[in-house]
Amino acid sequence: MTRYYWTGGNRSHEQDRFFEESLDPSLWQKAEGPEQWDACWYTGMPDPEYFSGVGPGRTINHIPGNNALTVKSRLYQSLMSLRDRVQRQEKGSHHLSDRLTFVPQVFAMPADYNAFQEAALANPEKRWILKPKNAARGKGIQLVDDPADVPVDSSWMVQEYLENPHTMHGRKYVLRLYVLVSSVSPFRVYLYRQGFAKLASMPYDEENANNPYSYLTNPDVNALNLDAEVPVEFVDFERYRAWLREQGHDDDALFARIEDMVALTCLSALEPMRERSRVVGADTRGCYELMGIDCLIDQDLKPWVLECNLSPSLEVCAGPESGGDVEEGIKGSIVADMVEMLGLNRPPAGDTNASGAEQVVRETQDEIANSGGFRNLIPGSDPFSYLPFMALPRLSDWVVAQALCDKPLKQPCLERWCAEETFSEDQVYLYDTGLGHLSSLNETASLIWLMATEGAGPDDIASALVDSAAKSMPTAPDAWAIRNDVWNTLADWVNNRFLIQSDGQPTDQGPSESGQSSLPNAATVMSMVVSCGRFRARFLADSAPLVHRIGKLLEPMTRPDEAPNDSLPRLEVVRDTPGFTLILEGQVIRSRLPLAEVVPAIVRCFATQAATHGDIAMDAGLIGDSGDEAVLVSHSDSSLRDSLTLGLHEQWGVPCGRGALLKATSGGVVEGLGLPLQGSDRTESFRPAHSGITGAAGRTTAVLVPSEAALGDGGIQALTVNESLKHLLPVCCAENGRPLDTDEFARLADWLEERQCFLVNMNHLEAAAATLSGKCFEQTLQKASGGR
Repeated sequence: MTRYYWTGGNRSHEQDRFFEESLDPSLWQKAEGPEQWDACWYTGMPDPEYFSGVGPGRTINHIPGNNALTVKSRLYQSLMSLRDRVQRQEKGSHHLSDRLTFVPQVFAMPADYNAFQEAALANPEKRWILKPKNAARGKGIQLVDDPADVPVDSSWMVQEYLENPHTMHGRKYVLRLYVLVSSVSPFRVYLYRQGFAKLASMPYDEENANNPYSYLTNPDVNALNLDAEVPVEFVDFERYRAWLREQGHDDDALFARIEDMVALTCLSALEPMRERSRVVGADTRGCYELMGIDCLIDQDLKPWVLECNLSPSLEVCAGPESGGDVEEGIKGSIVADMVEMLGLNRPPAGDTNASGAEQVVRETQDEIANSGGFRNLIPGSDPFSYLPFMALPRLSDWVVAQALCDKPLKQPCLERWCAEETFSEDQVYLYDTGLGHLSSLNETASLIWLMATEGAGPDDIASALVDSAAKSMPTAPDAWAIRNDVWNTLADWVNNRFLIQSDGQPTDQGPSESGQSSLPNAATVMSMVVSCGRFRARFLADSAPLVHRIGKLLEPMTRPDEAPNDSLPRLEVVRDTPGFTLILEGQVIRSRLPLAEVVPAIVRCFATQAATHGDIAMDAGLIGDSGDEAVLVSHSDSSLRDSLTLGLHEQWGVPCGRGALLKATSGGVVEGLGLPLQGSDRTESFRPAHSGITGAAGRTTAVLVPSEAALGDGGIQALTVNESLKHLLPVCCAENGRPLDTDEFARLADWLEERQCFLVNMNHLEAAAATLSGKCFEQTLQKASGGR
């Protein structure tokens, strides 16, 4: 099927040709006009109507609201707004806001005119540079001779002039960075591995700073220098970094700071882009933005962001002898890699049965895998490091960060900022202390507000709403839609300054535990080292009733307490208001738990943490003798719980427990996890696994599935592998509780091929146990009977 592209705007052939050359001619044809296209490549900013109908399969190379970065005065305001909010979050700390000191001071006319005059008077030695707010290619830029001459017209701004720039061969230079924002939700930012050092055409001299060829690096300005042997010179990053190393500098350290600067700069415009996209009705799944960011390096090798350029020039500016061939190659590869990463030469993705969470994670992983020369900065290798800089992550940001992060993430914690609440007839009213407005919240919004201001995280709130909806709706509620609504509602309140993230400080053990002041710091009553499969943690509890209830249940999983207190992950159950909160490494797993629900929550937590890379954890019953034969019992019918496991244990007299781990390197042998068991009666207390079941590896001869259907005189019925998979898959997970991937699914199916699989009639358990004993448990039963 032929697709159509359109090029428009204030462009030249040079600006379009790399894009056209990168499109597969067997898939794409140039449109005859701007009325109908599947991909638009527009130089400059198109009118809002261009964003109508964009989305998956119909793309445009701009994002509404990008002027928060690409208008020079807006860039400074965006970064200052980000810094102000982050400083408020930190409450006196500076570990985050210190990372935002990379932009020179800016005064936008006419509003900042008097402030500029006061700054100039207070700093007579400082120099300033006058720039048009929305121009490019060095047009109109000049040093300020006399601050009194600065125009008050709204088209101008004054920027602090950065003294003592780092020089290359005696000449001032600016780095041109190529930055791609490929997605707004979830937010994804890339920096191209190559770029250029753009050199001034005359040596830098403080005494001759008024010479534009000395202090300006713009190619269009320096091309006019007829006295220069090489008026326009570009040095690609490969040569630039090699030169830095020759000078004894650490180029890796410099570019790490540059990457952080670029990521934070783009983050400062995230909410303006989201809001403007909403106003113009743009589906941001069809929007992306390639920008050129200019960065100055000072004599201390500190990077400073100077400006972000919309539709960066793709024309070849330098001559062949001055890096022009390299320039052409790099600019061509930037566009080609971008086209490949965005999938423009691949058919649009069809409908998928994946969940919302699985889909956004898969899209991000696929995009990063096809990123070519682009280096992913957000979410990046450490997704947590940028979450605190978002006003509030949206659900897609959070899901992607959780999937890519190598440690548990603590949900954002929010607190009041410019709002107070009042109550009337079970309804919450919000008073905006900044604007003096009073607004009412509906029942659902009232619940979200109250839970958020009491310290609950967005997903905890969503879980409460899902549980409530499940009780009142005839069909299962859309959990993803509810989660999304909660995160978006909270984000709207943060953007309106009603709420603010309380803190995002990381620690050596993972996300900061700041913001957990709502959780009591009572003296610990229980502290033990617990092992479950590959997971080993220090378990702590601060409630005597809870310890009394849970102590015996965890005994089969305990290990000698020889590790230092701070060397293991911490799994804590703390008293909350109301109930209890389960916390793993600072992340709230479940909150507001009544005492009766604490043990099931702990069992679920252990089951999802038991696996590491390639393992398959099964929340299923296990019956067997230590190191010998074993039978696995599926728990796909949650109403039956562990009743089949416990019933067969009583019939056969062999040990049992809950949880099994099929290790990646086990060769088919299953290891018992030793989790506690519970019968079919919900009021029945949990029982500890039998001694020796935890960590014992046995040959699994059969997989059993409990059923209340009639299955003949023998009480059992054989199952195919596919039928068995339907029952076993819901209780299986891989590392960090994620669903099995393709390889893991295939390994589970292969493993089942070598096992006998049966449905078991729970109403005729004695007959079923007798039938099964001769089929799949003969050696162990003989051993057990011989010992009696």
